[in-house]
Amino acid sequence: MIYRYLRIILKGRGITINYPYLPVSDDIKLIKNESSDGVILLVKQMQSSEYLAGLQLLTEQNERNQEREFAGFSDLEVIYYYVHRKTHIREDRNKAVGTRREYLRNLLQFYKYIVEGSRYLKEDVEDYIEGEHFKNLRPRHIANFHEYLSTAPLGKQNKPYTAATIQSKSAVLKAFLRWMYEIGHIRFPLYEKVLYASISDNEIPNKDLYPDEAFTIIDYYKNHPVNYALFTTLMITGLRISEICNAKWKDITFDYSNGQYWLEGIGKRKRPFLKRISPVYFERIKEYRKRRKLPVVIDLLDNTPLFPDRNQKSYTSKNLSNYIIKAILDTKLPFLKGREKRITPHSFRHAFAIYLYREGADLYTIQKELGHSDPKTTTRYLEKAFKKENSAGYFIKDTSF
Repeated sequence: MIYRYLRIILKGRGITINYPYLPVSDDIKLIKNESSDGVILLVKQMQSSEYLAGLQLLTEQNERNQEREFAGFSDLEVIYYYVHRKTHIREDRNKAVGTRREYLRNLLQFYKYIVEGSRYLKEDVEDYIEGEHFKNLRPRHIANFHEYLSTAPLGKQNKPYTAATIQSKSAVLKAFLRWMYEIGHIRFPLYEKVLYASISDNEIPNKDLYPDEAFTIIDYYKNHPVNYALFTTLMITGLRISEICNAKWKDITFDYSNGQYWLEGIGKRKRPFLKRISPVYFERIKEYRKRRKLPVVIDLLDNTPLFPDRNQKSYTSKNLSNYIIKAILDTKLPFLKGREKRITPHSFRHAFAIYLYREGADLYTIQKELGHSDPKTTTRYLEKAFKKENSAGYFIKDTSF
């Protein structure tokens, strides 16, 4: 067990541990023999940040003994430390829980690939070190992995990853390999073999949902209080599905000065958001809560979910997302036929952005409303709207032919 391993080391160095440990298996067989299930289990177990303090004690002790900072660390401990380490003095500027989870998934996928190829590494590396998988890697091995990542049937429906996914995974891997080289944990600049994986505009997945399509879905469910409120809120706020799931009833306030309701919360990368909800749309949210048999009077002490499930508990992002996707498909509306990509809750962010643009909002306002740090991301949301609006076809007169 990885925690038992740490305890033995710290005990041998005269360091006392006074906080709880969660078991995280360091057994290579967990990854090698249980395939993706082993990786999923490790991701779940390694999300706890309680282990970080013990590893920091180890690095401090190594420094006192004039040893390398990460001497005695296992491969999994190196991954764990990299993902959980603090890089900013302010807690809210460090990696969010969701970001850490994605990093762990990507890096453990890489580690699984190495473990499964350990027999090959042993034969291929002349100065092979038993039990030190990262230190046994050479630039050629990284090139092989990157080729595997780009072509293997690892994506949805047993197809290769999309260009966008490869770009994201490559960025995480490259940063991790660079960090290991900079701290002296590995001898070779392996990160140089992670090829550029930037994507062109035509490779960006089409997630567009136009406002009139979104309104059609909403109108379809006008007699269904639950779906009516959910789709309305997605459209009028542009919130991510995780932000909808995390919202509480106490996050709703009423401003008597302007007669509007406001939803306040913390979004992606711990950025605060403030969303206006008009009295008309607030009534739809109240009907949802009535259906769930929960109070509808504003209460700053009410910690119940804004949109609870049937058991009055918070939805997980995955469960609510799946529910919404199914509800969209159940409408069988004509514009759903023949779409290359299915409509998801995220599609409503695109509809929200396009709607704001058509109503006269400038790019900066839309960017801030969506919580984008880079205006290029917002521009991608509006790209087709820009193209249609500025099409040269408008110079062609309808009576010219």
